[in-house]
Amino acid sequence: MKYYLLLLALMFAVGSAWLSPATASAAENPAAKVSIETIHLNQATAEQLQTLPGVGPALSERIVSYRDEHGPFRSVDQLTEVNGIGQAKLAKLKDQLTVD
Repeated sequence: MKYYLLLLALMFAVGSAWLSPATASAAENPAAKVSIETIHLNQATAEQLQTLPGVGPALSERIVSYRDEHGPFRSVDQLTEVNGIGQAKLAKLKDQLTVD
């Protein structure tokens, strides 16, 4: 019985020591963080806009055409005026766009 309890305590100690450093190093590792590149909505080319999730060639061309016809975007929210961009798509793109 003592052997069983000793073995159980040893397994717990080894398991805890094994998990703790891995968790700490992942949290402290800057490479583990995802960086998102910001695209300037008023300067981006159609090709640069296509790097955004859910933006293909047709939509990127509509964004550039809208900008050419109406002038620079005053805010990222104005992107919803482009055909094919609703609130849901804007929410996915908003953190990756700027007009400043």
